[in-house]
Amino acid sequence: MKLLIVFALTLAYVSLVSTASVLQDQAENVGIINGHDASPGQFPYQVQLINHLGYMCGGSLIGHEWVLTSAFCAKLADNVTVHLGSVRRSAPLVTRFASEKDIISHPGFNSNFMYNDIALVRIPYVKYSKNLQPVKLPKIQPLYHNYAGSEATITGWGATTNTSTTASEILQYAKVKVIKNVECKAKAHIIDFNQICASSASGASPWGGDIGGPLVELPGLSQIGITSFVINMEDNIGGFTRVTSYLGWIKFHTGLPL
Repeated sequence: MKLLIVFALTLAYVSLVSTASVLQDQAENVGIINGHDASPGQFPYQVQLINHLGYMCGGSLIGHEWVLTSAFCAKLADNVTVHLGSVRRSAPLVTRFASEKDIISHPGFNSNFMYNDIALVRIPYVKYSKNLQPVKLPKIQPLYHNYAGSEATITGWGATTNTSTTASEILQYAKVKVIKNVECKAKAHIIDFNQICASSASGASPWGGDIGGPLVELPGLSQIGITSFVINMEDNIGGFTRVTSYLGWIKFHTGLPL
């Protein structure tokens, strides 16, 4: 039976999950594997979230007052610090703070299988600039493209190899390709329609500190996924929450015109 490498909250916690059992272990400070340094303003929607214990996750700015991230990142947080507007991890352009009442995790979140792994964080108003812009979200419609075959980017801070313990100072990015869920299920039996998978022929993959970060379709630049887990390192397949499955939920809580 195949194991899933499931990245929990932040860089500090990793679960090895099969459909029958859960084994828990500790992980080190790691991020996008085989990624590239981002340039200032290249991904102006990328944010970094640090919870009250000092653990780091990714996220995306979707409005003046809203960040989209993973429920696994947000659910255990009493409060979070949100860094925005810079590719440098230690030098954010803008910093905002959110308390527990400002964190909205999906009520159906299942940490064993990472189902409904989505959360919203409301932050004090931020003004847009060249280096600070919201990511586009797909528009609500009766039917959605499944995105299989589409190219997309993943982004996040962290080390550039799975053996390093040093976080990257510069935001990392990599190009991946969305694969069919049936292909993904051959590697991970728990995948459902509300999840999306992407792989990389170059060996690029998300890792622990990238959880909550955006999967953005190319060339449309709409966020179609939220980094949730990695199926296994050998196949370089990442698992993401499918954003189009939750647009109504996002609109209900944020009031954004989707």
